Amino acid sequence: MDVVDQLRYRDAELRTLAENGHDRVALKRRLADLYRAQGIEVSDQILDAGIQAQHERRYVYVAPTGWKAWLAGCWVGRRRLLRFGLAAVLGAVLLLALVLLVAAGMRGVRERDAERFVAAVNEQVTLVGNGLAAASARLRTLEADLAALEARAPATHPDRLAAMTATVRAAQHDARAAVDIARAGTAEAPLPTLVREAGVTRTRHAADVRDQAAVDQVRSAIIAAKKQVAASDAALVRLQAAMATFASGVEASEQLEAANTAAIAAGLNAEAERLRQREYAAGDAALRMSRVARAEEAAGTLRQAALDAASQAALADALVQLRSDGLATGVAGEDRRRLQDALSRAEGQLRNGSLAEARQAQADVAAMVALLQERLEYRIVNRGDTRSGVWRYNQDAAGGRNYYLVVEALDGSGTATALQIRNEETGTTEAASTFAVRVPKAVYDRVAADKQDNGLIEDDLIGIKARGRLSPSFSVPVAGGYITEW
Repeated sequence: MDVVDQLRYRDAELRTLAENGHDRVALKRRLADLYRAQGIEVSDQILDAGIQAQHERRYVYVAPTGWKAWLAGCWVGRRRLLRFGLAAVLGAVLLLALVLLVAAGMRGVRERDAERFVAAVNEQVTLVGNGLAAASARLRTLEADLAALEARAPATHPDRLAAMTATVRAAQHDARAAVDIARAGTAEAPLPTLVREAGVTRTRHAADVRDQAAVDQVRSAIIAAKKQVAASDAALVRLQAAMATFASGVEASEQLEAANTAAIAAGLNAEAERLRQREYAAGDAALRMSRVARAEEAAGTLRQAALDAASQAALADALVQLRSDGLATGVAGEDRRRLQDALSRAEGQLRNGSLAEARQAQADVAAMVALLQERLEYRIVNRGDTRSGVWRYNQDAAGGRNYYLVVEALDGSGTATALQIRNEETGTTEAASTFAVRVPKAVYDRVAADKQDNGLIEDDLIGIKARGRLSPSFSVPVAGGYITEW
């Protein structure tokens, strides 16, 4: 093996020397040494011929070229080529199938997109058509409502709502014209729709209009119809607003007439009658100028005048009854004069004052009559947890003090009655069921001693207000003053 490797190494070395272009002398000397080492004597002519052949690559095999050589090579490697060809054909078939599947899928997607687009456009056509139908139905409804409103217009004053009537009829005319234009457009040429057949988009009633031209035609029809629907809706909105104003005017006119009739029937006094005439005329003029709010205000004033007249009549009847009830108690002297004065004040307020003042005056008379009808006992508060007497500093009084007994005015059932008491310290009058009456110091001391004896006041009755009297009669000396706080 070493010899073989050595020979192979030398052969490669010589080939390299020959191919690298070393000079012939060195190559020749190297070849001679090589053969001599092997025991072979080679002449210089043979060495020169070998070197020349190496340069000319005479001993290198060069495969033949041309179509014959190619055919021969194919025939030799026919099995390998057959396997490669079959694989290539199969790959091409698979690739073609894949391409066809992708193309079919893309065509399906485009077709579905086209169908969805056609459906969307047709839905817009349907919506526009529904809008036109809704506008027509709304117009019919509004016209029916308008006819009902016109029927309610006051027959006694046909010209009162003339301005509002003219306005609403003009709005009705405009709305009807707008809706008629929209309906006429669709009646002459119904809105076109799209159809998708055999991969082609066309209009339903014109097969020769296809693809983008068909889409543009339908869209143009939709835009035009939408404008007509918008114009109809705007006109209907104006009609509805005019009808709302007209309806308010009709309602205000009805209220004005009803309130005026009620005021007349209420039997107003002279001042209220002048107010009625003034407000009725103002309301009528306001309606003629379409000022509904002012007419409603006038109707409200007339209603209030009628209510006030009814209240005044009720108050007058109540005063008559109070006079009868008060006199029936047998009131006399100064108390009768006070009752007559209270009645006169209430009647005067009823004739000339405000209703609120008349009500207050009537309430004062009612309280006075209720007091006349009661029998009350003035008893000292006789409870262990409540003071029975108090005193106040007063530099003008004897001893510098005022003395008071704390009392209650009890009715027949023993219930304390709230009375209108004027507090001499504050000067105000207020309702109080427990109050203190000023007495001399001797009376105060006697009651104090009575209570300190056993914690109870044996003789706690100090006065009685009899039926038909406004003021009590006291059984003990009193100074006539009261207080409500201590």
